[in-house]
Amino acid sequence: MPPKTYMRRQYAVSSSPLRRLMLVAMATVGFSGLGIASAHADPFPAKPITLIVPAVAGGAMDGIARLVAQRLGTRLGQPVVVDSKPGAGGTVGMMLAAKAPADGHTLVIAADSYLTVTPRLMPAGAFQPTNALMPVVELGSSPMVLVVNPSLGVRTLPEYLAKVRGRPGTVTYGSAGSGSPHHLFMAMLDQQLGLKQVHVPYKGGAQAFADLLGGHVDSMFIVMSTAEPYIKSGKVIALGVSGSRRLAEQPNVPAIGEIAPGYESEFWFAILAPKGTPPAVVTRLNREIGAVLAEAKVTQGMQAIGVTPASGGTPDALVQKLRQEDAKMDKLIRSIGLKPE
Repeated sequence: MPPKTYMRRQYAVSSSPLRRLMLVAMATVGFSGLGIASAHADPFPAKPITLIVPAVAGGAMDGIARLVAQRLGTRLGQPVVVDSKPGAGGTVGMMLAAKAPADGHTLVIAADSYLTVTPRLMPAGAFQPTNALMPVVELGSSPMVLVVNPSLGVRTLPEYLAKVRGRPGTVTYGSAGSGSPHHLFMAMLDQQLGLKQVHVPYKGGAQAFADLLGGHVDSMFIVMSTAEPYIKSGKVIALGVSGSRRLAEQPNVPAIGEIAPGYESEFWFAILAPKGTPPAVVTRLNREIGAVLAEAKVTQGMQAIGVTPASGGTPDALVQKLRQEDAKMDKLIRSIGLKPE
């Protein structure tokens, strides 16, 4: 066959309607295959999310979790189920979260002390939450208020400090147990001001506060939401708040830092996920939870239980905050001689 005739036939086949139809069909199948492959990629969230609360139901942590869960579920289009798993200073719940698949469908809320204090009071080789979990977002923070029984005979923080200095080793304070925020907040005040008080640990904050009301201990750090009705009734006297500023609900109670410059201590809450959770999932959760915290009803609900909502913040910012708090607690725990139980 002459070369020109062969080229004409080859061109005729490649440009024929049948050929064009075959090319279109092949292209269509190819793009459809890509679409099918994309559809098989698991979206997030693909199922309900479990938010573990490693504390007893009814407390501040549980309240925050339920406020956030309801609105987060709406934003994500999947239910967020709150699951209380208390025990061992938060360790039980955090261990359950750490063992879950790292896909964002299991989260855990934790107080800062669960991450920076409890692990230091556990035996060697015990679960270390910061090695198994990764920060997602900070939720909020809360100061405590220093209150005294009226029988102590003081009404202001300067009067209290004078009483403690004048009677070293006799003024008592209650706490929810060694290493609890109630204990460590007072230990920090003692260290900073060179005070000598007697620590009386209890098996929980409720028992300690009951003994304060009964006059069996002189003073205590306690959350404002618990103390406020007793402050209003005169059963306890508020001397100062541990945070950096006065509280709106008790504007006449000074920040302790006004009398003891540099003193500031708050406990805070955060949501964490199993280590290895995909960055895109963590970013999505961080963004959506940050939006939930900005909602008026959530803000009001958190403030009602004495917690100031965080302004969101990135996971990296939370990592830095956790490192700073960890170093602070390590120094304090060593200095007061707390040992693993």
